[in-house]
Amino acid sequence: MSIEDIGKLAQNCIQHHPVVVLGSGASVPHSIQGMGALADVLKDNLTIEGQEEEDAWTLIRTALANGDGLEEALQKTTAPASLVRKIVEHTWLTVTADDLALLQRAAKGAETFPLSDLIRGLFKSTNNTMHIVTPNYDRVAEYAADVADYIHATGFVPGFIRRREGADTITVRKGSYPARIVRIWKVHGSLDWFEDTQGQVVSLPLSDTLPAGFSPLIVTPGISKYERTHDEPFRSAIQGADAALGAANAVLCIGYGFRDRHIQPKLVERCRQKNVPIVVLARTLTDEAKDFLRTNAGTAYLAMENCGEGTRVFTHALPDGAVIEGRELWSFVNFNELVF
Repeated sequence: MSIEDIGKLAQNCIQHHPVVVLGSGASVPHSIQGMGALADVLKDNLTIEGQEEEDAWTLIRTALANGDGLEEALQKTTAPASLVRKIVEHTWLTVTADDLALLQRAAKGAETFPLSDLIRGLFKSTNNTMHIVTPNYDRVAEYAADVADYIHATGFVPGFIRRREGADTITVRKGSYPARIVRIWKVHGSLDWFEDTQGQVVSLPLSDTLPAGFSPLIVTPGISKYERTHDEPFRSAIQGADAALGAANAVLCIGYGFRDRHIQPKLVERCRQKNVPIVVLARTLTDEAKDFLRTNAGTAYLAMENCGEGTRVFTHALPDGAVIEGRELWSFVNFNELVF
């Protein structure tokens, strides 16, 4: 396969103004710790109290020691609510520290965001809205939209104490026309989102410590996450993500492992129904990603992963992959250069 052939498949996706799916692999390059690092934080810092917590945590630690990832280990054990709360709080504190350090670098112009270049490129069109769907808690997408000089919306009204938009979304105008907006559907919550003791949901931006009287609204891996996401604001975020993916004319996945049950069904459904162009970029494609490509991606897909000093490319015509030597086309930066 030639670079020109790859470029045509990539351009076909971009020209259809794709919905962008960001996985954890899109945040790691910005020094946001992933699941492996979070597992170490929990092992080193979690304080266990009571026999119920002790029994559950022993099972989780054993699974980690046997080679399971954090998500796998947590999904194998029904943890008590008190332990889940501690895991959520330690996760929030860890990711928040990385996220705020990223904000400082971004504010000084010391961080580059390939997502910003993608946003600018996609808005060189008549489209007024770009949709990003992500299970990530961090604010990489929000910062990237800011750096690109576009407004972002995550389901809350503007302000410092931000309430949910509700059924009536706010329309922002720039001059006589609606402003272009990056809508970010955060299906597992955000570092901004909290719940008070009365169950009221509020967004409080840029806290470096947990606000007194509030609990973080992020869904960590584990059995309980699928129960939690039936509540607001997760339910509205998932509905928004479903609507965006259900109407997508193309999909661009960056660092996404194809493991999330809140994103996967609509993605599979859309590709089966309309055979939309889909591009997948990853340092290493997961087994789940490869299975999706083989069984559900249709005929207009392009997937690229790292391969030494080059790129392994998968297409409908090359389901087992082919190596492009000397070109790291799988990287977000180089993909932007290819299509823009």
